[in-house]
Amino acid sequence: MKPISSLTKVDQVRQAVLEQIFNRSLRPGQRLVEAKLAADLAVSQATINSALQDLHNQGVVTKVMNRSTNVSRYTLREIEHLFAVRLILEPEAARAASKSLYPQGAADLWEQLENMLRAARENELSRFCLADYTFHQQVFQLTRNPFLIQACEAIAAAPFAYLLCDSADTLPTDYVALAESHRVVIQGLEKGPDFAERMIRERIAEWRDHSIHALEAAERGAAPVGAEDRSEGRHATQ
Repeated sequence: MKPISSLTKVDQVRQAVLEQIFNRSLRPGQRLVEAKLAADLAVSQATINSALQDLHNQGVVTKVMNRSTNVSRYTLREIEHLFAVRLILEPEAARAASKSLYPQGAADLWEQLENMLRAARENELSRFCLADYTFHQQVFQLTRNPFLIQACEAIAAAPFAYLLCDSADTLPTDYVALAESHRVVIQGLEKGPDFAERMIRERIAEWRDHSIHALEAAERGAAPVGAEDRSEGRHATQ
């Protein structure tokens, strides 16, 4: 039987913030007030700070030292850069994950696929994105390489980065089909490292072309408010 996982308070806060971003209660660029979050979630500000630091490290929020924390907001150019890094890291992660897929890894991935499918069919975008986020985190953990996991964590926002462009409505997405595409990912991992690496690289390239083409219509050529703050905040924590 699969052990029952126990989420820490930091994990629960991180998930709560992600859900608000995914359901668009929190929008790109919006400021997060730690004291209010602590009161709303009935946890300490230290717990909130730890969760937000994790999300900052993943590129989901932007913490600017001694100033503010905001939901990250990406430009089209930044999305292109993000995909460039994905094409380097994720094929290698798929190769490594394929080697340690069993006995439990595959079952965990199939579970998240089912979660995505249910959410897509019920038109629950936040649940879909949370399952998608968890799916990729599980693939990274399967690499058993702490340095690769850390590097992949820095692009954890990648699967839903279009939401952080504040342009989700411009991206024509069939979420049932997108969920089903993860079935191909699991099957690719099951076929072995070489196939998994090649398959992931091809799929990321296809999704990059699809996403960038759709987001170009929303790009206005001016950097969004907060873009410089995000860069400053990331350098401050490196």
